[in-house]
Amino acid sequence: MTPARGWSAAAAVLAAAALGLRWDGPLTGADVPARVAVVAAVVLAVAGLRSGRDRLLTAALGAVAAGVLLGGPEAGPGQVALAAAGICLVLGGRAAGRRVLPGRRARG
Repeated sequence: MTPARGWSAAAAVLAAAALGLRWDGPLTGADVPARVAVVAAVVLAVAGLRSGRDRLLTAALGAVAAGVLLGGPEAGPGQVALAAAGICLVLGGRAAGRRVLPGRRARG
């Protein structure tokens, strides 16, 4: 198994765990939109990895960030798992040579 596939597999396992874990926090009812963000992130990441479109991976990372922020300021187990899945997504993309995070353009 290549490092890129290993990080991607870890991201998938953590995203699945984020769906099953509790999303506690002060914002009542925020767990359902956060879980929708998890599913959106997984769909975007799979589409980006299959098609080779790096912008879909960036969009998946944005969905991860939205899901983490929707959970509120107190980090519950679901938020921690989702944040870890986002980190694994970035590391897997970097290991595969993909641009997951938007970079700055060099001025000439």
